Amino acid sequence: MRILLIQFRPDPIMAAHELEIIVRFSNRPATDFVVVDATRDELSAGLLDGADAIVLGGSGDYLISRGDIPEILTDLKPILEEARRGSFPTLGICFGAQILTHAFGGRVEKDEARAEVGTFLVTKTDAGSDDALFRDLPRNFDAQLGHKDHLTVLPEGAVHLASSELSVHQAWKFPDAPMYALTFHPELDQEGVLYRVDYYAEEYKITPETVAGMKAALRPSPEASTLIAKFLDLFA
Repeated sequence: MRILLIQFRPDPIMAAHELEIIVRFSNRPATDFVVVDATRDELSAGLLDGADAIVLGGSGDYLISRGDIPEILTDLKPILEEARRGSFPTLGICFGAQILTHAFGGRVEKDEARAEVGTFLVTKTDAGSDDALFRDLPRNFDAQLGHKDHLTVLPEGAVHLASSELSVHQAWKFPDAPMYALTFHPELDQEGVLYRVDYYAEEYKITPETVAGMKAALRPSPEASTLIAKFLDLFA
């Protein structure tokens, strides 16, 4: 299998951490993954040649809502359009979900008052309960989140799959292609969240008291952690 992991992390430490945890929760060997660094590598339609799936990773550095990395988004758009036309398995995670939403005409907006960092309860919609990827999850399940940009309007034709109390569009898909967007992080467990909170605490000016409160509120998210492997099992 050849899985393209397209990353948007100029920090090599966080890029390596993301690769490590996505590989872990994919139940695939690391040799199945080909990493594309969108901040440095050329993005062209040839990326799809010989590949079985795309995973669009997250980012701690960029925000769709403020117009970051416009050239990269421009280069990615035709690739993602071709992926949809060709029913190419594509999974967008957090920033990757925001990219998919933006690329297909949806809206992404910043709202720090509704930011989600840590473990939050996610609830499936009726469509989510009928969906091949989500149907085996309980109606309500815990997931790990880390975002302040929100998907406020979904692309035309997208099927809404899951919500949280603070961010209504936690997951969507296109009915005509195996293309999924997840605001939450299926590759993160409690340990992964702790690592990122500690890593970004100084940069994001998170006080020690806030960090301690975040850590105390974390919960396991075993159901959400099955989704990368299941996505690849179903579609790749």
